[in-house]
Amino acid sequence: MNALNLKKRILPALLASAVVLCAAGCGKKAPQTVKFTVPSNPTTGYTWEVTQEEELFDVSSEFIKAEKTDAVGVGGTEVITLTPKAAGTTKVTLSYAQHWEGGNEDSSMTYQFKVSKDFQVKMESATGSIAGDADTLPETPQMVIE
Repeated sequence: MNALNLKKRILPALLASAVVLCAAGCGKKAPQTVKFTVPSNPTTGYTWEVTQEEELFDVSSEFIKAEKTDAVGVGGTEVITLTPKAAGTTKVTLSYAQHWEGGNEDSSMTYQFKVSKDFQVKMESATGSIAGDADTLPETPQMVIE
């Protein structure tokens, strides 16, 4: 078989393979994550806890201490990240409380999320309560779907 005949057979096969690979992956959206940025001060015994009705997300968090202070007992911000691992619908609750028997609960927010097969996330509803009065209300949790 000469080089020209070999090219005539290989080229269509390569093009067909490229079309199949592109159909499988081209235009596919990257998985989305949900990030909550919430005020936090673990030195008070209060921490954020995340619970899910259906385990659709991997949960990670990072505490970021307030800038420009060396004072003891100063809070900061916690960034809680939800990364989808399964499709479906679930309610996710974030509660800021002293998570021990007899501990106090400060605030709680519940979000209903729908995760598609390609891990796109849609918030369907949100409910909850932030403790405090008009002078002491903490910042409302900020949520971003990226």
